[in-house]
Amino acid sequence: MLSRLLSQFPLLSSLLNLTPLGNTNQLPLTPSIHTSQCPNPPPLSCPFPPPRSIDSCCLNHPSGHFLQTQFWDTAPALGPNTSWTIHGLWPDLCAGGFDQFCDDARSHEDIRAVLQSINPTITRDLLAYMDAYWLSLDGRDNHLWSHEWNKHGTCISTLDPGCYADENPDLAVLDYFVHATSLFQTLDTFSVLAEAGILPSDHERYSLSELEEAVEFSPHGYPVTFRCHSGELNEVWYHFSVKGSLRNSYDDGTHQVSSPFLNATTVNQIFVPTDPDGAKSNCPARGIRYLPKSKSPGGGKPRPSPTRTTTSATSTPTLPPFTGKGNLVVHVIDDDLSNDAERSASTQKGCLIRLGYWYLSGTCATFKAQADVVDPGHSPLFSLSSSYSPCFINPGTGRFECTKATAVQSIFSSDSHDPTVLSYHDSTIFYADHVPQRFDKVDIYADDGDGTRNVQLEINWVPS
Repeated sequence: MLSRLLSQFPLLSSLLNLTPLGNTNQLPLTPSIHTSQCPNPPPLSCPFPPPRSIDSCCLNHPSGHFLQTQFWDTAPALGPNTSWTIHGLWPDLCAGGFDQFCDDARSHEDIRAVLQSINPTITRDLLAYMDAYWLSLDGRDNHLWSHEWNKHGTCISTLDPGCYADENPDLAVLDYFVHATSLFQTLDTFSVLAEAGILPSDHERYSLSELEEAVEFSPHGYPVTFRCHSGELNEVWYHFSVKGSLRNSYDDGTHQVSSPFLNATTVNQIFVPTDPDGAKSNCPARGIRYLPKSKSPGGGKPRPSPTRTTTSATSTPTLPPFTGKGNLVVHVIDDDLSNDAERSASTQKGCLIRLGYWYLSGTCATFKAQADVVDPGHSPLFSLSSSYSPCFINPGTGRFECTKATAVQSIFSSDSHDPTVLSYHDSTIFYADHVPQRFDKVDIYADDGDGTRNVQLEINWVPS
């Protein structure tokens, strides 16, 4: 409302020193080509109240609210079956809305050629990653990249040509795609949803609140915007403020870097999660479909899975068993399985995801073991909780559950011979009805259900 009023009365705006007379769109901007002149620590975009003048090479303005947007495409299926793909990195105006196609003079129709011309050695890995994770429905990936740069990248003030001194002006293109891909690598939407028990399925239906809680209880910890088409989940928008510029962060100053990507620590220092800027989820409250890519017409391009930090069951523990944080890894120990399919899967192991289900694919959930009283002569006692809720053995069903519907936590112990093995009521054997198939979630129980659950399991603690 204030900005609208000032735009109608430019003289009042000038008197208040909020905008210069004759420019009612934004604060006075002073591009600087010297990064060393920028404040340290770097300022955070969209400051309130805004300062009287802004160095637009040091602070992204007026488009300082950034969205990292991702696709889940199933018709046709694009990208790995266990990963979302990149849509773009969008700078929105701090006051809401967005500018677009801000500099026709810097438009490009062949981003691949631009990147290759800068430094083929560095951009080779970048382009390979984009070929795997930044995909267009019509197969013209390079066209999609050009569109994202022309429409959104040219509106990022810290990537303006005046901010690069006499350097190659196309370095701004490299900076845009480095930051977009590096940020995407820290936002594994598939694993976040999977840890909450939300998996692609032809039959399952999910509520919007389930999707929202999955992200808010994840390490990201902030609301996001989910987008659906005809009730099918197909896009997510993450929202950020930005510290300082998006310029040259991939370069160590020697121009000898071997990889264009920023490490996760650097990314998290630059991009600070924030609440959505008014963009609303358009998904229905209930009945949302999250379809598997593998079931879609036309299939999908086989791609490598994103690089993730995983924990192996053979890792050397750095903490005493069942202390702090760790994963619960499942091993099938029954050699007398009921059918050939289960017998062939007997060597497989999976892990528990955040709601307590057994799952073979994706990323293991992180659980916390909290020490309880020490029972003399017995193994230490402890409780377990996921990032979602406390965990317990349901006394009515015998099922291992981690749910917000209860405040009860069961007390567990470890095996006296192998302290990495989970024990409940002095038994290290858990049970399931069957071995999960791909994208299948299976309940785990502390009893055999009067002989009806014929898959026996052992659960190991792997510190993280």
